[in-house]
Amino acid sequence: MSTGAVLRRGRWGGWALAFALAWWAVVASAAEFTISKAAARLEDGAYLVDATIAYEFSTAVLEALENGVPLTVELHLQVRREGAWVWEPDVVDSRLRSQIRFSPLLGTYRVTNLDTGSQRSFASRDRAIVALGEVRDLVLVRSDVLDPEETYRVDMQATLDIESLPLPLRPRAYLSPDWNLSSDWSRWRLHP
Repeated sequence: MSTGAVLRRGRWGGWALAFALAWWAVVASAAEFTISKAAARLEDGAYLVDATIAYEFSTAVLEALENGVPLTVELHLQVRREGAWVWEPDVVDSRLRSQIRFSPLLGTYRVTNLDTGSQRSFASRDRAIVALGEVRDLVLVRSDVLDPEETYRVDMQATLDIESLPLPLRPRAYLSPDWNLSSDWSRWRLHP
């Protein structure tokens, strides 16, 4: 093999590596969900959760929203006794769903809590997304269910629910990192 062929092969390998790194950087920084200020407080015999979730949707997801595709996000909450055996059931394992939808006819965005049916409308997409991430007074667990001698771990994660998308869009969403959006697990301890 000539020296020129080796150099050309090395050059193509360098280009491929540079392209792969650039693609990974775009995917890694594209979109993410971030949970902050998550905490539980005792009020009237129940622990209530407050949290702020920053939903940063990818360009493809926002484009779908603007074209009338409703987006459903799922908030997964778990409460488990700290040090529990694998086979012990969770004290709480619940999934709460909310949806954001754009109405082109009205030019407004509607945020709906799919569990309670409550709705709010917004003139701005950014304000609707912020409202989607405001978790306030969410009932986590009744205090009489928890043993005051134990410590519990609360886990929370937010994800974009691909299963709720229109059927023709789902295969593309499953294969694209633009659609596979979720937060890291937010964890904290609860001492009854």
